[in-house]
Amino acid sequence: MGLNQQTASELTRLGERIKKTLNAVFAELPLQAHTINGLTQFLDYHRSNSQRVFNAKKAATGELVLLQLPGIKALEEFTSKLQTHISVTNYQQLQQVCHLFAKSIKMYASSHADLKRQLQSLHEPNVDEIPHQQDKRAQLYYAAKSLLGFSVEHIFCTYILTRQSPSADFLQEIALISKTGIKRQRGAPPFVQFYTHPHPSDFTQPKLLTQASRIQSNSFTIGIASEFSTTGLDQAYSSYSPSNSGIVFDDLPDAPRFDATFIFNNPDELVNPLTHKSQCSSTSISIKNPTKRLTLLVLVDKAIDRSSNVNVGCYHGNQKIEEGKLNSSDMWTERLPDFPELRVISLENPHNLLNQDMKMQAKVEYLLNYANLNADQFVCYLMDVDFPIWSATYRIYFEHN
Repeated sequence: MGLNQQTASELTRLGERIKKTLNAVFAELPLQAHTINGLTQFLDYHRSNSQRVFNAKKAATGELVLLQLPGIKALEEFTSKLQTHISVTNYQQLQQVCHLFAKSIKMYASSHADLKRQLQSLHEPNVDEIPHQQDKRAQLYYAAKSLLGFSVEHIFCTYILTRQSPSADFLQEIALISKTGIKRQRGAPPFVQFYTHPHPSDFTQPKLLTQASRIQSNSFTIGIASEFSTTGLDQAYSSYSPSNSGIVFDDLPDAPRFDATFIFNNPDELVNPLTHKSQCSSTSISIKNPTKRLTLLVLVDKAIDRSSNVNVGCYHGNQKIEEGKLNSSDMWTERLPDFPELRVISLENPHNLLNQDMKMQAKVEYLLNYANLNADQFVCYLMDVDFPIWSATYRIYFEHN
């Protein structure tokens, strides 16, 4: 009969959880075990099963994680051999996800092979999927760009989720939204930067920030990062719209293309899941204008990450999320079939995507300095998408245990 949409979504989340657990496990293993041959020798584990574990760990989506995993007995052997090499917490997490995987096989299929066949059928190409998914996104980008007369070359976002104190009621959310290569044709809508926080009553215009600026931790603020914005952007500020939480800008003279980078400090909207009941915390960016590339980075406090499962998705742009009532199990109905890849990165690793791009690296450092924070406090999650879907919302969100 095949998997229905809700079951497929549940299996996707299970695969994502397994991938996160595997990443946590490998973070505790010595470098010699970070290759297929190395893991085989280190654990005295069958090489083909080692390869399957690595394939699952690197899989782009939750379904593909489940497709790549070895069988249940091989997973149980893998877990057993790891027991003396990893922490009790990660060992228990690995046991739990293996149990859930075995339970899913019994619930949704006649065997492991049958579940794989059903999952593979979700990815079988059909004539409607031609051209390639990225090509279709590119076609939408160019069509929308031509239709609207407005485009953005690259949106780079960094969100920091941290705590002002261990007992704080709310998380401190600090965000950098950087848009480069903004191009607006005559007659197109004006450039508007949106945000989700209720508008402060004393707001007059965004502050002009510099490298010397520092956060005012207890108040919601909007600032323009002058070093990463075209000169004169602050003077082009026109008005704000309390009804849709947007700040509006006039054209910049003699700037057919311009850059705009904003920093937001939000101290009182996201509930602290370590002190209050909260099912899920979400970070997101909506693609309001045709955009060629999206890079979304989330730095989450390690204490929060330890008690959460991270997920990622692309959703309808008109989906309304009320903070405190977000339930990720309800979000599958709004998820689009385009599924972005989520990566865990180390900011110190010279080979990660950020450190290969000096401008992105500089923006992350700028935000950390502004917020008086150190990178080693955080686990870093990265999403990088070419031709993100216009009018969609891309989310990295955390389900709290």
